[in-house]
Amino acid sequence: MAKPTTRKSKRKPAGKPDGRSARDRLIDAALDLAQAGRWAAAGVADIAETAGVPLAEALSLLPSRARIIRAAVARVDQTVLATLADDPPDGSAKDRLFDLLMRRLDVLDGRRGAVRAILDDLRCDPLAALCLGPKLLQSMALTLEAAGISASGPLGRLRRKALGGIYLNTLRVWTRDDDPGLARTMAALDKGLRQAERIIALLEKCKPGKGLQD
Repeated sequence: MAKPTTRKSKRKPAGKPDGRSARDRLIDAALDLAQAGRWAAAGVADIAETAGVPLAEALSLLPSRARIIRAAVARVDQTVLATLADDPPDGSAKDRLFDLLMRRLDVLDGRRGAVRAILDDLRCDPLAALCLGPKLLQSMALTLEAAGISASGPLGRLRRKALGGIYLNTLRVWTRDDDPGLARTMAALDKGLRQAERIIALLEKCKPGKGLQD
């Protein structure tokens, strides 16, 4: 009598459990691909495969590259906000904003190549950049409020837009700043905040001398 054949399992041996959520794995996989110079050609399927997340689950969580970038920005927001209880920013309004924006760069430490690749890609895709604009402004609103500066009303909208431009310029400088002390990055951020402070002070005629503050 013939011996019964046994099916070989195609399942891979179980490795060390990954405690990250599927969302975090997708974000990290996207950054890994960007860091490796593969962002321009990567689709959600490539990101899901790299993350080890089933495509159907990936599409239900983060169905586009733009959604993945927005989720990555939101994760930076959450990480920075989590530091406030133990280490609130102090000093002038400009000092507090400088501190908070530098904390964002600290969160992105080790991902400089990934950020550069994504920014370069967005310059070639104005529609995607436009779709990400509201998330950037939301992040800047959180940064302003965390610094004790109102992000509401007409002046608040101006502050959000000004801070968004400053942050993007600082990011671009940071991606190419090979100084361990980030001298060029900090100089660019300081210059941008000083310029914004002067412009907003001129516009805020009814509250002279308060600069970035209400």
